[in-house]
Amino acid sequence: MEVAFGVLGQTTVRMHGNLVVNWGRRREEGILAALLTRPGRRLSIENVVEWVWDEEEQRPRDPRATMYQYVTRLRQLFRKMRAPATLVTANGRYTLDIDPSLIDYVAFREAMKAARAFGDGDEHLRACETATAAVGLWREHPLADLTTRPAEEWRTSFIHSDWIPANTFLLDELIATGQSLTALQRLDELDRDHPDEVGFAKLRLKALNSAGRRGEITEFYLRKYRGFRTDGDGEAADELREFHQELTEQVPKSIQVTPAIADRRTEQVDESVIPLRRLPRDIDRLVGREDALAKLDSLTFDVSGAPLATLVCVTGPPGVGKTTTIGYWAHRAAARFTNGVIMIDLHGFSRTPRLEANDVVDALLSALDFRVDRIVSPAGRMAKLATLLSVRPLLVVLDNVENFGHVRPLLDVLTPCTVILTSRRRLTPLTALHNVPSIALEPLSPAESCELLAHRMRNRGQDEPEALETLARLCDCIPLVLSIVADRAASRGGLRLRTLAEQLKDAETLLTIGDDGDGDGFHLQSAYSWSYNLLEETEQRMFRLLGLHPGTEMSPAALASAGAISVPAARRSLDALFAAHLIQHPGDLDRYRMHDILHRYAATLAGRENDGDEPRKRLLSFYLHTAFNAHATVHPHKPRPPMIPPEPGTLPLDFDSPAAARQWCLQERTNLNALVEDAHRLGLHDYAWRIPHATSDIYDRYGFYDDIVNGLTIAARSASAANDPVAEASTLNDLGQVHMLIGNDETADHYLRAAYDLVHEQSDDFGRLAVLLNMARRHHHAGRAQEAISRYRECLALAHVVRDPGHLGTAEYRLGDALEVAGEHDAAVEHYRRALEIRRESGDASGQMAVHTALAGVLTQLSRYDEAALHGNKALLLADETHLLPATMKLYSVLASLSHAQLKDREALRYADHAVDLAERTNNATGQARALATLGRILADRGNSPDARDVLERAAGLYRDRGRHTKAAELESRLAELGQGGTIGIPAARGRSDEDTVAMLPPSRQASRKLHG
Repeated sequence: MEVAFGVLGQTTVRMHGNLVVNWGRRREEGILAALLTRPGRRLSIENVVEWVWDEEEQRPRDPRATMYQYVTRLRQLFRKMRAPATLVTANGRYTLDIDPSLIDYVAFREAMKAARAFGDGDEHLRACETATAAVGLWREHPLADLTTRPAEEWRTSFIHSDWIPANTFLLDELIATGQSLTALQRLDELDRDHPDEVGFAKLRLKALNSAGRRGEITEFYLRKYRGFRTDGDGEAADELREFHQELTEQVPKSIQVTPAIADRRTEQVDESVIPLRRLPRDIDRLVGREDALAKLDSLTFDVSGAPLATLVCVTGPPGVGKTTTIGYWAHRAAARFTNGVIMIDLHGFSRTPRLEANDVVDALLSALDFRVDRIVSPAGRMAKLATLLSVRPLLVVLDNVENFGHVRPLLDVLTPCTVILTSRRRLTPLTALHNVPSIALEPLSPAESCELLAHRMRNRGQDEPEALETLARLCDCIPLVLSIVADRAASRGGLRLRTLAEQLKDAETLLTIGDDGDGDGFHLQSAYSWSYNLLEETEQRMFRLLGLHPGTEMSPAALASAGAISVPAARRSLDALFAAHLIQHPGDLDRYRMHDILHRYAATLAGRENDGDEPRKRLLSFYLHTAFNAHATVHPHKPRPPMIPPEPGTLPLDFDSPAAARQWCLQERTNLNALVEDAHRLGLHDYAWRIPHATSDIYDRYGFYDDIVNGLTIAARSASAANDPVAEASTLNDLGQVHMLIGNDETADHYLRAAYDLVHEQSDDFGRLAVLLNMARRHHHAGRAQEAISRYRECLALAHVVRDPGHLGTAEYRLGDALEVAGEHDAAVEHYRRALEIRRESGDASGQMAVHTALAGVLTQLSRYDEAALHGNKALLLADETHLLPATMKLYSVLASLSHAQLKDREALRYADHAVDLAERTNNATGQARALATLGRILADRGNSPDARDVLERAAGLYRDRGRHTKAAELESRLAELGQGGTIGIPAARGRSDEDTVAMLPPSRQASRKLHG
């Protein structure tokens, strides 16, 4: 899923690329816009109201209540769309908690910063591409629906401080890289909105000069100069006059593009000569390359349609359709090249020996009807070809170029011609050092891939559209693969597409499809091998290491450890693979990606070379120890599994902050999950059972319970296979705890009993205590308070035997919870105090915060408000230290109840709003219900019945869905008092009663992967 929050246009959330889902209501759009334009800053209610309501409009009487309504709608929309953003409320101020890179104008600024850095480093093509991507984020007038003064001020500031300078930079880079026609087209668009911008007028003069259209320079200058004078802008007129004078006094210089061939004075040409036309067979239809064809036209013809003497590179990975695209374009452009067109395959990536520069010269001389044997010297033949081409310039397509050195001797000879080069390499010396424009072809879109398949299959796919989509996905949308697969389907009419798709899931079958056994069969493996065989040995090894990695996106640090090399050495090899179009380098500079089919090919090579065990162990060791370091950074007081030493040559990452550690786990989540499956399948059980234990606590924070359950399930099997009963029991215990939290009660009981049997067999009192604590908690969740108290007392006695402070503190704390639920508040206070003392001695800040929160809650029920406030304040101080959202959410609910009991309704409302906000961010359903119930009572007491009903209905529904019928009935009774009957369509009961927080089900694995991948 692609999610982008827009500011440079109507405030929207873009999903799945093209689908645009509007927020729909102008108020919500305005609130979001105010927060998006100030990411990370807290805005007061008054600030946001200024942004949203025009001065002529009537401001809301109660801004806080009104803002709450709109903020609630936004939060509901965030949840519905699973957008990675949260509205945080604190002290009457709002903050949008979101990754800044998802905000388009923040991404715009970062991209322009990078573009200017490329420009300063003389990497003008990269600067051009990056700046083009940045300005492409502009979709329409910024904040189009907001006419308030703050919005207008922001809009004006952005246009003059960011937008115009960005376009000025881009236009300069386009001109510098020989793309003057593109610059002129962009200036046509900009002039409509900024006709009085003198900088754009100067750039138009510069672009006209660079494009060789000098006849238009004076005409445009005079018209623009007079316009500035007429408008009274003498300063702009003088600036334009000085620039025009400097430009016309210069000696014209040609960088890449020379004047049109049609305007060149040449020797007399025999008009009876038939134009040369040597192109491969034309195709009837080309799918999905409209942009590339249009760009080729713009780079090779002037505005009158005459050919330009220029050089263009077309690059892309194997099979992406470079030759097909250029051949299709050349057939359609041939009529404009009056002297002829020729396409020569240089065999740079082929089993056939490659053609060298002298071979190309001979081929061109022969094509021009010159007898090659008349000149013996290669230099003489080259000179003769240059003379002939100065009279008869051609369109010359040099296909399948290996590298820059392959064609360097030809470039001077071909100067009069329009030259197109195609290569699997990026030809960086040409594009970066010589400012040659480049077109990089990428795989087709899924829709285009299905269209190509259907066309090549003679529309067979109409009856099986889902199978067609599956085939497109298996082919990675690469045209060569799609064509081979389509031909297989077309030639086997009795083979269902669904059956073919199942066959192609096997890597070997897909890579060798197309080999029909006649000795000349063309298949993917042979196509990829040509690129692989031209790599250096270190690059070949890195390519195979990529095949050992179970994910298709990876970091240099992980690959460096797998190869037992330094990170800089890994990056050098990865850059070489990137230059060969074998991997992709997305915006994040520390990540590389690989197409699935190439990944399968790399895996087969790794298997053939027997690269397996040692690099794979180093890869697993890197991820395990880095995950261990992340857990220790985020949860310093929580237990971790006993570790095995790092493999030699492995360099795990360390983290400076909990935020950095969490970010790494989220970024690598897909890879970590795949590594666990790989390790178990390959019998590397020491890694398979440890990695889930190192990641589960961090996943729990974000609600990724499906990942936790899947990982721990594999870990339990691996621990059993490794004959490690302690590890197996610990894993089963954790599985029981997770299933208990997500409401799978019977499954939780099964795992907890299995864990207890194992620790009992091993006479492991420490393990038995851990399992008993969860069994007691299970009774607590089910509403069996007396049974929970009995079990917790048993745990407390055992905790004194094993003398573990952590478990002793937990037993005291949870016994206090059970006693509070049973109404024994004084006894609960005593156990909470003992738990607090134990956790102070161990330095467990998060544990102390939980106990202070519990004490504040129970003391509020005992009407000991001063003591409750003392513990609440201490918990608040610890919240700033620990940054634990679920614990802070519970604390705010308790503080709201305390303030409400003290008749401090405004303060209570603020705390309740905080609690709701945090509960929604942590996907904690019972905590959300508790916070909503508290907020609803406060709103009702303040006389805000409509909002109170809405909030209490939501809270009652959450309680009822969690089986907490008593709580739900209390809220329904309150709803009846507000004028809405007690029966409000609450979902059917689940037959259980939870007294602890129960997390909501997380996004599905597929949705989670799209959101964070």
